[in-house]
Amino acid sequence: MRRTLRARRAGQAAVNAAATGAGYALRAAPGLAGLGLVSYGAWLAWPPAGYLAAGALLLADVVAGRLPSRSPSGGEEL
Repeated sequence: MRRTLRARRAGQAAVNAAATGAGYALRAAPGLAGLGLVSYGAWLAWPPAGYLAAGALLLADVVAGRLPSRSPSGGEEL
């Protein structure tokens, strides 16, 4: 009986981890698709521009992810 409960809990933990990963991937997919399309469009104009656009967009995404959020706190207006 205890083995069954442990196996069930382990299975639930694995399903939760997979769902969390899938949710993250679904939220990231539109941004990655946009990055790919912009890079492809730049590549059509001039192939090195596609690589430059992809690098610049990825760098901007990393920088934006490291900036603190600027939400109003304590009812202060911006």
